[in-house]
Amino acid sequence: MIRIGFVGTGTITECVVTGLCLKDAEDLSITVSPRNKEKAEALARRFPAQVRVAAENQQVLDHSDIVCIAVTPQLAPDVLSALNFRPDHVVVSFMSTVRIERLKELVRGSDRLFRAVPMPPFAKRVGGIPLHPPHDVVSSLFGRAVKVIQVETEDELMTLMSVSGTMAPFYQLLATTSQWIVKQGVSPRASSQFVGALFNSYAEDSKDLEQGFEGITAESQTPGGINEQALRDLKAAGWYEKFEEELDVIAKRVRGK
Repeated sequence: MIRIGFVGTGTITECVVTGLCLKDAEDLSITVSPRNKEKAEALARRFPAQVRVAAENQQVLDHSDIVCIAVTPQLAPDVLSALNFRPDHVVVSFMSTVRIERLKELVRGSDRLFRAVPMPPFAKRVGGIPLHPPHDVVSSLFGRAVKVIQVETEDELMTLMSVSGTMAPFYQLLATTSQWIVKQGVSPRASSQFVGALFNSYAEDSKDLEQGFEGITAESQTPGGINEQALRDLKAAGWYEKFEEELDVIAKRVRGK
């Protein structure tokens, strides 16, 4: 039995637990903290064979071998200082701005410390999760649901984490596209269905590319076609340069600069 605990039961914990429990979860025993009572109890009702709600945070640790820390960085000092970790605990932090060195100061009792960056699509068992440092057991656990990208350095992890800031801009691109279609006289329902299906097909084609993203970009253009025109015009307008500049801004924030 794989015993997993979650200290903090917010949206990310909800997504990770859901993704893990949707399929092949017979060997999982999951204990979640009671802090967000509504979410915790909802998970226990949905997955009664796997999920239990602890009476307190220490009980999460007592019933777990892998402990996921999913509290906000602001709350971490108070929450973690009250907990006693075992030396064999594998501690996986989901906290976005807490580095391993700081985690060593906050976690008392275990030096088996890791960072991971789960995203909301984990709940649907799609997407990827960066993990540092590499660890076979943690990678195998998360790999049941999503693609695990193991990186050797914390700087690599923070670079990948920065790109998670593209989620809202991506959705806004879909919204803008759908709104434009509606302005042309198409129903909102038909517009949203088409845009969702279309961009999902793009995402499917972009997974595990052998030729790289430059290759698929080239393949998607017909000489003199509308994709070639749209790409040329957006490049000329500085659209992609601005996007890259924003990634730089986000990366600095993630690194605390």
